[in-house]
Amino acid sequence: MNYRPAAETDLSRLVFMSEQAKAYFRANGIDQWQKGEPSRGSLLASIQARTLYVLEEDGQAAAMITLAPGPELSYAAIDGAWLNEEPYCAFHRVCVEGSRKGQGVAARLFAESENQARSMGFFNVRIDTHPDNRSMQRALEKNGYSFCGRLILRDGSEAGDLRFAYQKVLKKS
Repeated sequence: MNYRPAAETDLSRLVFMSEQAKAYFRANGIDQWQKGEPSRGSLLASIQARTLYVLEEDGQAAAMITLAPGPELSYAAIDGAWLNEEPYCAFHRVCVEGSRKGQGVAARLFAESENQARSMGFFNVRIDTHPDNRSMQRALEKNGYSFCGRLILRDGSEAGDLRFAYQKVLKKS
């Protein structure tokens, strides 16, 4: 698998993957990604900003993730406590193509993204997920992320929604 910045040629595939995830969430009663995001426009903007990355196999995106240097407005107030207050990179829009789930793709995506965060000078990663998204919570815990508390999203299409917050301190290599 090849980890790289997403390109505009990936856009249709990334939209397809997002729609798959939205349908999965809807079918499982998870009110995440049900208010318009991620959208084609926001994915394109992230591609153009070079913050969206993909894991590709056989020339096609199998997973995606957005890396956003902090600080994040939504992460300023937490019911709980972050592991530290050092600079961090936030991971958003983690998505694995449906047929690739359960094959270790998310773990590889996290590992590659953590390496990318290190190369950007960040040794802390923060991420949030929906309280009902138990598969993402398990993936985060399995990959060394610590539950830090609860927060309320303060911007975007899901502003006002509750999220579980996680953080991982990366080893300096």
